[in-house]
Amino acid sequence: MDLSGNKQERIKRVSKKAGDYEELTGNCAQGPLAALQEEFNLGGGTEMLKAAVLCPGVASHKGTCGALLGGLMALGMAYCRDNILDPDWNTPEAMEKYYADRKKAYEFYEAFKNEFGSTTCGEIRCLLMGRDYDTLYNLEDRKQFIEDGGRLKCRIPPETSARLVAEMLLEGKE
Repeated sequence: MDLSGNKQERIKRVSKKAGDYEELTGNCAQGPLAALQEEFNLGGGTEMLKAAVLCPGVASHKGTCGALLGGLMALGMAYCRDNILDPDWNTPEAMEKYYADRKKAYEFYEAFKNEFGSTTCGEIRCLLMGRDYDTLYNLEDRKQFIEDGGRLKCRIPPETSARLVAEMLLEGKE
């Protein structure tokens, strides 16, 4: 975990890094996940990043925003059980922790939705760019997406996701 800087500096740093990763790779799920893994030492390594092939909009179906899913994955890494068969998880105390962790995920989802008015890639892209693009099957749309600044505009959801998760992870820590 990088402990340098105060809370706001860390939030700004992880948010920018998530956007940088999105712009570099075009993978809106991997951007916030990688940035949060690095900033908060969440582990998971490259295997977790490889599993985040969710962009854009869950396997290019324009469904749930990959940035939202990357943030949820990071929250899971930070808070959730790592062994689903551990008998210690079948206690009343453990179940309360489980529901508290689910509540964090719910609150993150709602905060992300409030930022964009939607959680779906196609709707968020329209909000950010005025239209959606078929970048998977349509070469002209892919070129137009780049010309219209899509890589820059698509930084916004990963930056937002990383910011929201970082705020949750740092809540009460400083």
